[in-house]
Amino acid sequence: MVMWDYKDTELPFNTTDRSSHMKDMGGEGWELVSVSPNPESRCHVFFWKRPQNLDIENGKDLLQPKVKKSEDQNVPLEAEKVSTNGLISSPIYKSNREISIHEYEEFPDPQVVMIVKYRPKDGCFDQFRTELYSREYPNVITRHMGFNKKNEFVCVSFMESIDAALDLEGVGTSWLDSVDHLLIKYPNGSRTESFSGPVWGWFPNYQNLSRFSAEAKAFTVLVIKMKDSFVQEVKDIALQPSMLPSNLFSCVAQYKDTDNTYIYIGMDTVENKQDANTYYSSGCSKPITSLIVPEKSLEFFNDAEDFVWVNSKYF
Repeated sequence: MVMWDYKDTELPFNTTDRSSHMKDMGGEGWELVSVSPNPESRCHVFFWKRPQNLDIENGKDLLQPKVKKSEDQNVPLEAEKVSTNGLISSPIYKSNREISIHEYEEFPDPQVVMIVKYRPKDGCFDQFRTELYSREYPNVITRHMGFNKKNEFVCVSFMESIDAALDLEGVGTSWLDSVDHLLIKYPNGSRTESFSGPVWGWFPNYQNLSRFSAEAKAFTVLVIKMKDSFVQEVKDIALQPSMLPSNLFSCVAQYKDTDNTYIYIGMDTVENKQDANTYYSSGCSKPITSLIVPEKSLEFFNDAEDFVWVNSKYF
């Protein structure tokens, strides 16, 4: 069992030298757990941990065998990586903890969803993956994470309030500063592609969550533009549980502050994962292909889930 030391540090909100602080702490073997704002002192509080038997002087971990995981991870499955022309595939599903169907039923229904995509630099995939999966998310119900054939990571966070979403956004900015050197910026100069919106409909399939609990899972994120004359009709169709037989949950949310565009998030088994065309033609109670604008819609992500973080405060 790994025994941890813990430490917290503070930096003013307006500091411009967070990266140096991160590098100094990392050089001493500290691993960032989370960041929280402290309005009273106008500072960000950084929470750190490191193994008690870390040999700082020699930069070696004396614990054998080496285990790197957050302290509440009780399903220590390592993701299998199969490299083909530099791409990584075939992840094995893992979680920071096991969840029973009863516990799923006790979770609050999400009110807000936030989707974020990252692109790590060549040679930084594993390091970024470790940084991303070892984070704590105190304002999130569940956070589903995976990567596609382009080695882009996608995170889907479900939250129970707007305030929780705003808090996550603030903490996320601080964390991004610490991993900036690992990321490729998108064409608009941002380190992420992201969007969020209030949840219109949440449809968990508890029977399938139990039935397929041991199977690898995949999720699909679509941004769908509705034809203006069919907005209400599409909403009536979309705001129904998924018709796909292997679906574990589906979520429909407003895209940003638009009136004619929505987000669809679906979790299915890998064997039966859906794409945009599957959803348009058979994922709803009736086809919506003729009621939407496919060329102005977007398949943001469609691949295997690699890791899910579950907030233990809801247990």
